[in-house]
Amino acid sequence: KFNLLGERIKEGGRKMSAGMSSVSGRVKELFQAPTVADRMVEEASSEALTEGPDWEKCMQICDVVNQDPVMGVEVVRAIKKRLALHSRNPTVQMLTLSLLETCAKNCEKMFSEVASERVLDEMVKIVDDPSTPIVTRDKALKLIEAWGESAPQLRKFPMFEETYKV
Repeated sequence: KFNLLGERIKEGGRKMSAGMSSVSGRVKELFQAPTVADRMVEEASSEALTEGPDWEKCMQICDVVNQDPVMGVEVVRAIKKRLALHSRNPTVQMLTLSLLETCAKNCEKMFSEVASERVLDEMVKIVDDPSTPIVTRDKALKLIEAWGESAPQLRKFPMFEETYKV
């Protein structure tokens, strides 16, 4: 039956909608084994860090990203996943946004990765969620605003431009 259904879909020329594609991608991300970047981001944004960010771990992540540009992509994906998975935990949100800010300030290629990996989507969700504490919303909004003002090259990314205008 699956083969018959598959053939009908192929013959009908139907393709997965963009929404379904993003949902399947998100489900895939959630069930993948944690990467090195996932573990580093989790340690740097652990809810056990009640006194604020662990700056040493944040700067270690920046060093790794600056030494290996491919890790920049992985770290941004890990940050995005962390924001998505812990979207209701204000401590993790703030620590993850602080890590993101630290990486953006200290890693050369971070801006383009943030824009292309759709991290802004997760930030907008945080801002739009009425249960998100005001301080966390402000942090996300200030980051978006600061990036828009300090990095005009971001405007070439449609996702960033659309978010920044709002």
